[in-house]
Amino acid sequence: MQKQRGAMITATLHVVFALLGFVYGAKNKPVFSEEIKEIIQTVHDECVGKTGVSEEDIANCENGIFKEDVKLKCYMFCLLEVAGLADEDGTVDYDMLVSLIPEEYSERASKMIFACNHLDTPEKDKCQRSFDVHKCTYEKDPEFYFLF
Repeated sequence: MQKQRGAMITATLHVVFALLGFVYGAKNKPVFSEEIKEIIQTVHDECVGKTGVSEEDIANCENGIFKEDVKLKCYMFCLLEVAGLADEDGTVDYDMLVSLIPEEYSERASKMIFACNHLDTPEKDKCQRSFDVHKCTYEKDPEFYFLF
């Protein structure tokens, strides 16, 4: 059941990425349809509920402020897990992640993600690995990075 739910959310996120265009362009927030807002809010709320992360800490990441907090780190992993992009051991399918990104942005996103996925190493816990990759991707391309 969990795997089926993850597949559904992964498919939903594919639609979200396609509709929002993945890039905010100069950090301007896109205008979402009510349906897309609901999908994003559902994933966000589930992960905030699971981790207890503050909204302020999430928002600060888009400005390059990555608080060393286990709640934020696990929120970052939760997004991947809920989307069906990580297994229970914490292994992230980066190829699948990149495949969800619209073609016009895939080269830029691939460069950013694959320049950082080497930080996802088994000696660290899954939350720390996600945090390290997120922080690195921000550093590689701050105008392209976002966290919802």
